[in-house]
Amino acid sequence: MFEITKFINKYKFFSSIINSILKPFFYLIRKTIKIFNNDDGPIIIISLHKLGDSVFTIPAIKEIEKNYAKEIIILCYPEVIPIYKLSVDKMKFFEIEHNDFYFNSRIAHYRARKKLHSLKPEIIFDLTGVMTSASLVFNSRAKKIIGMNREQFKTIYDSYIPVRNVPHLMDRYLDVVSLEIPRIDRESIKTFPKTISSNISILIHPFAGWKAKEWNLNKYVDLAIKLNIKYKVCLIAPENKISADISLMLSKEKITVIQARSMDELIEQIQLCSVFIGNDSGPLHIANLLGKVTFSIYGPTNPDFHYPIGKHHKVCLKKIKCSPAFNQKLCFTDGGRARCPSFECMNQLSFEEVENNLLFFLSELSGTKETLV
Repeated sequence: MFEITKFINKYKFFSSIINSILKPFFYLIRKTIKIFNNDDGPIIIISLHKLGDSVFTIPAIKEIEKNYAKEIIILCYPEVIPIYKLSVDKMKFFEIEHNDFYFNSRIAHYRARKKLHSLKPEIIFDLTGVMTSASLVFNSRAKKIIGMNREQFKTIYDSYIPVRNVPHLMDRYLDVVSLEIPRIDRESIKTFPKTISSNISILIHPFAGWKAKEWNLNKYVDLAIKLNIKYKVCLIAPENKISADISLMLSKEKITVIQARSMDELIEQIQLCSVFIGNDSGPLHIANLLGKVTFSIYGPTNPDFHYPIGKHHKVCLKKIKCSPAFNQKLCFTDGGRARCPSFECMNQLSFEEVENNLLFFLSELSGTKETLV
């Protein structure tokens, strides 16, 4: 699919042909179905994201909650509901399964559209903005569909904005909401309140959504051992990701290894720490949402798009010739997923460089009194 996308981007005439076919098709469907629209249903927020992007949608969702005196339902994958409940627990949630989509989760199955229809939405906010959500909402009877997406899906929406290609990802979702709610104070709502403590306890999460975003498990183990001399350190990972040998070695160093068997358990453990260390990953952004200080390591993803916004966050990375440009979310190998030969951006980031940056960062925190910022 990555190669198909590259082909379409390279040959603009091919993209133009697709647009000339799809845009009239969706326009006709939307105009016809609006004759039978729902006049008094709930607001549905389409948020079909992984963990990290789900956190990034929260400021936009809270703006919708603040400005509409109607029932609001978030339609999302089941694994992200515990994340949303941390900030928007007054809303209702409607689970949609990954197997409700096919072609690698790109096109909605009929049963997915049937689930959406059963909610009888009056207004839909599409905070997903890809083919997945376009194929889900295109024949909805909602009175108004507001969202972002690619140009070929523009006529599905009553209020439309193209997907921005400049940082930060939070602004993509706020762009959608701004179509209906102007004058949003973006800078204040993109920062989650922090609890800063001089009593430092560290939680290390050494994994990420895919291998290219991971610094190196053995380096993280060495880092945990070094930090444990001065600080209380725990290492957390998904179940069965840490070998028995590594667990035993860390146990001898009096470092606890936690196997998180659920999202609720992951959240619980993050809540117990004061400093979170990890790669660009969902758990990093959950830690930010929970008000934790974070130290994060980036490589094939551009931190300008993904970093935790606000004070008391530190990003560490090694810029090399193939690192993402300022307006690119991922490197040219789709963030390392498309035939990256060696993950050099991570391999060239030395243990000493990370250690020095981290120790300086922690030393700045050590004298900080308990406070909210």
